[in-house]
Amino acid sequence: MANLEKFEEFVDNLSQLDDETRFEYILDLARKHRHDPFPASDMTPEHEMHGCQAKVWIVHEQRGDMHYFRGHSDAAIVNGLVTMMTDSFSGLTSREIAELSIDHVRKLNLGSLTMQRQVGMMAMLKYIKKLGLAQAA
Repeated sequence: MANLEKFEEFVDNLSQLDDETRFEYILDLARKHRHDPFPASDMTPEHEMHGCQAKVWIVHEQRGDMHYFRGHSDAAIVNGLVTMMTDSFSGLTSREIAELSIDHVRKLNLGSLTMQRQVGMMAMLKYIKKLGLAQAA
């Protein structure tokens, strides 16, 4: 896949951190995300994804064959994870989205997350794929 530069950047950054510092990195992503506010008008049932304990909203936009995602969560650590996932997989084509797999979540090396958060990350990937592939159909 040619368009996974941001994803690879996250993989590289996370691989150099211990568990405690990894949490700080994810929280920093959430803090930076606050400077790019997610409009309350997008916090609707239409954009809410399920599979996470925290509330998560992900909005999809297609421009040509490229898919772009932005999201938000009401929980700080999850907001950082949402930022990581939406930034990682924005700018992909329909074919590239179809090729995403659970191995992409595993490659982020987030093993220190609770099982619920890991399941939430997998649910986010599944939801991103659903949004991107539904629009491509």
